[in-house]
Amino acid sequence: MKSDYSQSRLTGWGLTSPSYARTAQVSHSEVGEHVKDSSGRGIVMRGLGRSYGDAAQNAGGTVLTLADSVAQAVLDTEQGTLTVGAGVSLHDLLQIIVPRGFFIPVSPGTRFVTVGGAIASDIHGKNHHLEGSFGNHVKRLSLLLADGTVKELGPDQDAPLFWATVGGMGLTGIILDATFSLIRIETSRCIVNTVRCKNIDELFEEMSHGDDEYRYSVAWVDLLATGAKLGRSVLWRGDHARLSDLSTKDAIDPLHYAPKHLATVPALVPSFGFVNSWTSAIFNELWLRKEPRRKVGTIKNIPT
Repeated sequence: MKSDYSQSRLTGWGLTSPSYARTAQVSHSEVGEHVKDSSGRGIVMRGLGRSYGDAAQNAGGTVLTLADSVAQAVLDTEQGTLTVGAGVSLHDLLQIIVPRGFFIPVSPGTRFVTVGGAIASDIHGKNHHLEGSFGNHVKRLSLLLADGTVKELGPDQDAPLFWATVGGMGLTGIILDATFSLIRIETSRCIVNTVRCKNIDELFEEMSHGDDEYRYSVAWVDLLATGAKLGRSVLWRGDHARLSDLSTKDAIDPLHYAPKHLATVPALVPSFGFVNSWTSAIFNELWLRKEPRRKVGTIKNIPT
């Protein structure tokens, strides 16, 4: 068992406070043995490392990831539910469910999170004001306890332990798989309204009117602006586009889904020199100016 481990340097999404732990990628059949083999520091499960802090670190202990495949996901088109291993990412799920007319129930800031991480963190998304966090949509889950037993949990089955697990950050056990509800969609596009706000007061004023009419609502705020421009921002609100919203060309393949690779800052670029108040202010100004003062009904791809 010990030969299966590697010594790894781990951080959260912010790349701060690194620590070292022994790590392994394991199958469902192996995870119980790893629990028994754990040291005094115990085991922490890790998805794709998108927690802002040190939630998926365990200095001097064991950190495991589940080797799940999206190919084993079970989509129930009648019930509108998906059953999948906890180690599968939302990114991979979207590529199989969107072309079949479904979407994930909660849209976080990144699609590169696992189902297990989404449940353990009870992630919120751009539709939180209407449909709540991820846990609201979970129908059932399998949980491996510290003694090696596996329990089936749900909102109506051992509910106290279920709700302690949803948002429990892995402290109740290891989530193995889950079933959750999906959103039915007609297209892979969204119809978006954009408003550029001069300051934080204008943003709040915009958000206070008709926010319940939009499934998704998100704002980008310039945190470097001061004075009369304090909190200047861009507000995007929208919903999934219907087939009737698309152009004749886009309507030919309305559920086409091909997310683009996201560019990242090269690791060799020193953050302490490249990212500073001057470069950030330039970026914020350009980001703000590229958006229209007010625009209604823009059709955008889901990954956008």
